[in-house]
Amino acid sequence: MTRSIAAVAASCIIAFAASSAGAQSVLLQIRPRVGDTLAVRMDQQVEMTGVPVGCASGGTQPRNSPPARPCAEVTRHMTTKMEVFSRAIVRKSTDDATMLLAMTDSVRTSASSTPGKSPPLRRVTGPRGSIEFRVNTDGGAEVTNADASDELRAMFGQMPAMLPRKAVSVGEKWTREMRIPITTEQGAKRLVRATFQLDSLGPNGDVAHISMRGSVSGEHGDGSQSEQSGSLTGMMQLDRRLAWITETRASIDVRSVIKPATGPPMAVRTRVTQHLRAARAQ
Repeated sequence: MTRSIAAVAASCIIAFAASSAGAQSVLLQIRPRVGDTLAVRMDQQVEMTGVPVGCASGGTQPRNSPPARPCAEVTRHMTTKMEVFSRAIVRKSTDDATMLLAMTDSVRTSASSTPGKSPPLRRVTGPRGSIEFRVNTDGGAEVTNADASDELRAMFGQMPAMLPRKAVSVGEKWTREMRIPITTEQGAKRLVRATFQLDSLGPNGDVAHISMRGSVSGEHGDGSQSEQSGSLTGMMQLDRRLAWITETRASIDVRSVIKPATGPPMAVRTRVTQHLRAARAQ
């Protein structure tokens, strides 16, 4: 009987300890060690489809207007893909930020205007250079030299601040607003209002698994107006020992009605998918 009571008590203690560990708050921060070299790979695909609004909505032409071309003839498609391999070397660390030097090792791209066809990626030749950038503990990055390549800016300079500024527990949520540039539209940005959640922690709390979901609106660099709605879904994995986001998967799906200065309004759908992986270089 005494042994049974002791076993029950031990089980209660273990369960209490497990529940307390699950509720423990943890800091999710970007803070790599000086001297670390991080190998980073980014794969990105952007699919754009545009059609005059009348075709998109199934509208009919006015009675006295000239015959309209079939919608299939005026629909425009463009798919671009990019694959970038680079390295980031940690040079300096302060209480609230880290300074890094990033270099491109390889870039491959492809583009197609035919739906369903994806030409093979071709390596982009020529020097890619390097950039210096600052990354805050919440993940927000800022390029500090003006002559950085577009690929490196896309990989490092566009990292938005996604992590919470305080310790969080498993199941806890936080919200952030982020402005994300669009590589296919000069000067345009997407304003993302996203909710993040710490879904789980790996063994010993070393790896944090984070989900994200949000809404998207737009800002155009040329001053044109648009009606726009969209969504963001994705996940992140933060290695708390490396103090770096080691994987991000994100998908943005946006529908816009763009009203250019001349010509008819266009209904445009843009789908961006991005997969980013990072690890300590061997």
